Amino acid sequence: MSRHWLLAVLTTLAAGCGLPGRPDPAGRPVPADQVVDFATLYKQSCAGCHGADGQLGPAPPLNDPLFLALVPDGALEQVITEGRPGTPMPAFARAKGGSLTDAQVHVLAAGVKTHWGPVKPAPSGAPSYLPGPGQPETITVKPGGREVIPVPPGPDAPPKPEAVQSGAKRDGATTFARACAVCHGDNGRGVPNGGRPANVLNDRVFLALISDQALRRYVITGRPDLGMPDYAGPRPRQPDFRPLTPEEVNDLVALLASWRHGTSADGKRDVARNP
Repeated sequence: MSRHWLLAVLTTLAAGCGLPGRPDPAGRPVPADQVVDFATLYKQSCAGCHGADGQLGPAPPLNDPLFLALVPDGALEQVITEGRPGTPMPAFARAKGGSLTDAQVHVLAAGVKTHWGPVKPAPSGAPSYLPGPGQPETITVKPGGREVIPVPPGPDAPPKPEAVQSGAKRDGATTFARACAVCHGDNGRGVPNGGRPANVLNDRVFLALISDQALRRYVITGRPDLGMPDYAGPRPRQPDFRPLTPEEVNDLVALLASWRHGTSADGKRDVARNP
């Protein structure tokens, strides 16, 4: 009997297994803070909002060639690190109250482009993915070339003159009528679809959950996963459509942001929606 037992043990060891009752170190689970596989980290932290394959989620798609061509590497890492205050996008870095180490944040940020790449060059003349002059978030370059998004201005920052804001909204309304109304209806109120409006943008609940930067993102890149074209591509129902300039993108964002408070393009309160 003892010989048979010894033979069984030797056979087991020869096959690469440990002694009976002793766990195999190779089978131990990896501690959460040591996971550095992009697919695993993405599934755990990102897929619920951005979609299993980086698209078709409630949050902006990440599997979008135009977005990947325009967004700086530093901006991706900064947003994953700090989130977007005032929106459902949380901070993931431990230093900001999240659950991921700096190394894991870096894996996610770098993996967004490598996983869905290769990244193609942005179209000639494309507006920056980051906000234009006068908007709350801007990009700077630190010594050494790393691009980061600084903290938005505090309450003491001087506001833009009311005349400038009103002018931007009026210009945005003109651009919206040309580029957006065919799908989103006059003043963003949607288009008829089976007795109820579809593609509504002028919705304060929706606008309260989305940042100006995300609005700018959609104006530039569209949502190809939902059939919304980008600013640069052809529009099947608008054969004369021309790409938006950086100024037009800024003006559209100013218009959409004003709808959060129920104001019209001329800066007056929209009484029809907000009596």
